[in-house]
Amino acid sequence: VGSPLDKLRLLPLFYTVLTRDINELFAMDNYDDDDNDEEETDTLTCLRTKYKFSEEFISSFLAPFLEGIYLSPLEEQSSRMFHFVMKMFTVGLTSLPKGGMQAVSDQLGRKAEGLGVEVRLGSRAVSINTVIVGNDDGDGGGDSRGEYLVEVDSKGDGKRHAVRAKSIIVATDFNVTRNMLQNMDTGSNLEQRRTKPLPTLPQRSVGCIYYAFRSPAPLSDPILVLNGEGSQNGRRNTKDYPINNVCFPSVVQRNYAPDGYELCSVSILEKALSGHATTIGVGGDGGDDHASLDAAVRRQLSSWFPDFATDIMDESKWIRKGVYVVNNAQPAHYGKDGDDGSRCANVHGGRDCSTFQGEAMPVGLFVCGDHMATSTFNGALESGVNAGDAAGKFLSGL
Repeated sequence: VGSPLDKLRLLPLFYTVLTRDINELFAMDNYDDDDNDEEETDTLTCLRTKYKFSEEFISSFLAPFLEGIYLSPLEEQSSRMFHFVMKMFTVGLTSLPKGGMQAVSDQLGRKAEGLGVEVRLGSRAVSINTVIVGNDDGDGGGDSRGEYLVEVDSKGDGKRHAVRAKSIIVATDFNVTRNMLQNMDTGSNLEQRRTKPLPTLPQRSVGCIYYAFRSPAPLSDPILVLNGEGSQNGRRNTKDYPINNVCFPSVVQRNYAPDGYELCSVSILEKALSGHATTIGVGGDGGDDHASLDAAVRRQLSSWFPDFATDIMDESKWIRKGVYVVNNAQPAHYGKDGDDGSRCANVHGGRDCSTFQGEAMPVGLFVCGDHMATSTFNGALESGVNAGDAAGKFLSGL
């Protein structure tokens, strides 16, 4: 992939990400070699202007690779986030947890429970209200140290319960956080909050189809297959050619499929999903919309793996195990602060967890999530650490 000149032009990119730490990458100017801490640019401009990659190399490799990570066109991606992810792939290794991605949250849960934390599953926080004890200056950021009443909807008994807390960490996706804070009763600040909407932030969606079939897999190497046919000629991210990338997780982790079987994972970006009018949601069956998408995916896979084409097109042999369309999969991470005060998820180290989109939260309430740092797992985790530390200091009176 790529001309000899494109491969030569990779050297300055590797030099940049290998010789600068993450803080420097997030601060660097993307247009020249001087560190003037100028504003970032979009990734497409960076690839063309700073590194001078050819359009063919961008279209056939960099676009499907980076758009599969950040779920948006290159012109809507941050160049600083591009340098960050290239550094991670250059100095680190990629892997899949043996027990699936659920193993990550399970590990965190076990550690928390070991420290005395009560974990309640199937319990949805419906609303947050404050009980003010002390003086509030009316701007939502006073020195009063009241308590919070969280209304919780428990699936088990179908009833709503009130949970009282001195401090709260709101750890949900951006839209849920915004809606919950927007409707929160903060006492003297209630009227102001409801007449001044909190900022919005664009969200990216992605779809994934899983297939199960008898061994062997079309590929024996643990690699990610990118659609390098190019978006410029309509053979990527369209209704008829929806696939962005494919992998076979069972080749990486054998226990991702039973003995004698394999698992195929196909990723589809938002534009291709909209071409099939696929309902935003999750489910294993899906109906007609998912059937249309499934048929297009099978046709494209058959052209990539002709030796397996007959089995791929046979729904009794390549069994569709699930269609998952994830709305709000990632928050936007490129662009200037919006007119409504919105702030993108492109801050290494995270934003102040006692604020949300630049607005101070009531004392004792903290926010975390990828939208508070960078739209990556790294960002979500580091923002969680920030909020946990802040809540601990608050409760200990520091």
